[in-house]
Amino acid sequence: MHLKPHYQPTRADAADLATHAQPGDRLYVIGGEFIVTDDTSASTGSPMLRPANTPAGPGSITIPQLLARCGAIFTQPPAQQ
Repeated sequence: MHLKPHYQPTRADAADLATHAQPGDRLYVIGGEFIVTDDTSASTGSPMLRPANTPAGPGSITIPQLLARCGAIFTQPPAQQ
């Protein structure tokens, strides 16, 4: 299944994105860009994300945490929506 263009901060959207996001996918928030890593959260199993402007390495935030913090995640840069 393809990623939707926009995800809201709901449990359903967080679960959907966590299920379909693949390592290397780029996800966008207003003012930032994140990359899905190969890591998963030990407590939730959600893929870990890292800011795109940091060196490759482990993730620093989960999809549900980023949704809660930023209010929305986009699969294309927001200016292109």
